[in-house]
Amino acid sequence: MSSSRVLHIDVSGRPVGLISWTRAASMLWDGRATAIEVEDGKFWRSPSVEIPKSRIIQTHDYVKLRPLKDNQIIKRVLFGRDGFKCQYCGKQLTRNTATIDHVKPRAKFIKEGRPVTDAHTYTNCVTSCVKCNTKKGDRLPYECGMMPIKDPKVPSYVQVLWAGKLYCPIQAEYVSMYFKVDEETLLANPVKVP
Repeated sequence: MSSSRVLHIDVSGRPVGLISWTRAASMLWDGRATAIEVEDGKFWRSPSVEIPKSRIIQTHDYVKLRPLKDNQIIKRVLFGRDGFKCQYCGKQLTRNTATIDHVKPRAKFIKEGRPVTDAHTYTNCVTSCVKCNTKKGDRLPYECGMMPIKDPKVPSYVQVLWAGKLYCPIQAEYVSMYFKVDEETLLANPVKVP
């Protein structure tokens, strides 16, 4: 059995997430989904069942997506948004070497009498290597001459969908067509975890 992820799209054709092959096989088996893209000659097998291995499945219902909250950072989404690169020196990072840096340090928020949670937002956090994070410390970028490569923004849904996930080109092609993003950019961006 493969551990690959399956692109789940809803009845409108909108990509809603990547799911495990076991969940996809279960949805196909009990009729809650239809296979849209299958791999020729490959199957998910059990002693009593053989289901064509799917890369994209479509459910028969509309899925309501929850909006991403700016103040609830998901590390893999933040790191995926920044391409697993330090936003100060450009060094390529992994999940184990990436850290979160607060562009405006938490200490500055406390000094202003604001809650620390105000500092922990997608618009104030960037991916950083340990060396740059330590060097910057509790200073503002202009105070230490370390400006982020890109301005931090709330991630797009495409970034959320792909952050930290493994995917195949047919899924990237589908997502790029649906969201009208460049497929080469989607495949080139390090949404694959190093």
